[in-house]
Amino acid sequence: MKQKLILYAILLFAIYSCNVNKTENTLKKGNWLFQLQIDTENANKIIPFNVEALDAHKLIITNAEEKITVSEIAYKNDSVFIKMPVFGSEFKGRINGNSISGDYYNYNKSTISAIPFSGKYGIVQRFEISENATTNLTGKWQASFISENDSSPAVGTFDQKGNYITGTFQTETGDYRYLQGVVNGNKLQLSCFDGAHAFLFEATQNSNGELKGVFKSGNTWSQKWVAQKTDKPKLADMKTLTFLNPGHEKITFSFPNEDGKMVSLQDEKYQNKVVLVQIFGTWCPNCMDETKYLVELHKKYVPLGFEIIGLDFETKTDFDYFKKRIERFRKDLNVPYELLLAGSANKKLAAETLPMLNKVISYPTAIFIDKSGKVREIHTGFSGPGTGDNYLQYKKETEELIATLLSE
Repeated sequence: MKQKLILYAILLFAIYSCNVNKTENTLKKGNWLFQLQIDTENANKIIPFNVEALDAHKLIITNAEEKITVSEIAYKNDSVFIKMPVFGSEFKGRINGNSISGDYYNYNKSTISAIPFSGKYGIVQRFEISENATTNLTGKWQASFISENDSSPAVGTFDQKGNYITGTFQTETGDYRYLQGVVNGNKLQLSCFDGAHAFLFEATQNSNGELKGVFKSGNTWSQKWVAQKTDKPKLADMKTLTFLNPGHEKITFSFPNEDGKMVSLQDEKYQNKVVLVQIFGTWCPNCMDETKYLVELHKKYVPLGFEIIGLDFETKTDFDYFKKRIERFRKDLNVPYELLLAGSANKKLAAETLPMLNKVISYPTAIFIDKSGKVREIHTGFSGPGTGDNYLQYKKETEELIATLLSE
């Protein structure tokens, strides 16, 4: 009897010890500040973002108005593995009480490299506030992102309250989604992380009111940018950038879906219907935003004679990789329409698969086809929900177009 009691006590102690270790080695419930270290030689070059642990197996990543639910979390010993929805990028870290450190991997890059990351518990402030803001950047800004040999236009839209600021940049090929940060004196800092984008914008406002700064994407891309405040910012019309080459009125293709079945625009399912052909990539955050909207359109208009086909252009074109990526994309975004492996995300190669187009400029691109099979409009890029009123206007115009095509 005494021996049984001893064994029972040992068993209880072992169970208790396991539970204690489990508690110590999971992310504590509450607020965390994660940081990507994008310059190993400069500890101040970080991309910070806010994380809230609802429990050990559910996180919320916040960028301004955006909240991303992360539930694919695994623990092993003192390590944690956090996989992002849709994109499948991953944090591999070690937990040490109120801190975590490790590496971040974006598997959708053609070259995968580790970016060091760290996190601290109990911190809400994304960037340090060192002084009161001496300027208010609320409003529209005509911006230019400057590369070595050229520049590209953008429109910045900011909303500042005291030291705190949110906003985005809209370009001719998409937007930089939800940005969040601070203004210290006349200096601006903005960041975002969504599982694909990892952005840092820094700038100083000079005596002429102009913003001058640097944009960093992950640990591989750096670009200067400038911006002037204006009431009438300009970008090219998204309907004018991609078009059919002379002699073409229609597009044709035949690509496999994730089951290997060949699908064509000429299939019976799409005859005498209004069809939207989506050019996208599962690695692309703007494509994610557009897909969420297209899922809404599909539900609303399919009963009226509307269909959608997605043409997926990937960083790797082997079928097994495509199948894995599409299955995650479909599941996480509840996509009900066909998604086909169209080819390489390299824009030059992508254009070769659709030679009737002048070029593939942007992911995403939406091609609107009438009941007779003729291309009626092509929308290059997408103004996502981070652009506010521009997104609402885009939705209004798109649904007016679909309604018109359905009525013909």
